[in-house]
Amino acid sequence: MTPSETGTKNPVGRPRISVTPEQVQQLRSQGASWRQTAKALGIGTATAMRLVLSRVTESRSNIRETSPQSLGDSV
Repeated sequence: MTPSETGTKNPVGRPRISVTPEQVQQLRSQGASWRQTAKALGIGTATAMRLVLSRVTESRSNIRETSPQSLGDSV
């Protein structure tokens, strides 16, 4: 919602924070715990984990999966 939609000058809700999975990975690779990483970036612990998980899931979806041929086809 924009301020004009609510009728007030103050925005509604919590301000957005833009954090990338790369930022989380960088702190984790430096040895920070999940809690330390999340606190440094101003996000929740689960959000930090979710960002990294989404990155891993994305990279796995890019891998082409092939199914093995059944033995009955070659006989």
